[in-house]
Amino acid sequence: MCLARRNLSPKSRRFLAIGNLCLFFGLTLSLFDKDLGLHHPAIYNGVRGFLIGISIAFNIGAMRSARNCHETQP
Repeated sequence: MCLARRNLSPKSRRFLAIGNLCLFFGLTLSLFDKDLGLHHPAIYNGVRGFLIGISIAFNIGAMRSARNCHETQP
């Protein structure tokens, strides 16, 4: 499903931005795996999983609310 950001409602845009930021931070935590992962592996994996899970939820929420948006015909 391709979402044209121009046609999205403000709520959908916010959900998409928050979801993408959470995905970015969740995936970039793997760059710091050697420092954080060695000393506190449970907390590290928990935070990473939480951020990726929140990202999935917000991106699905953006898709669901975008489905309710109607495109304006010029």
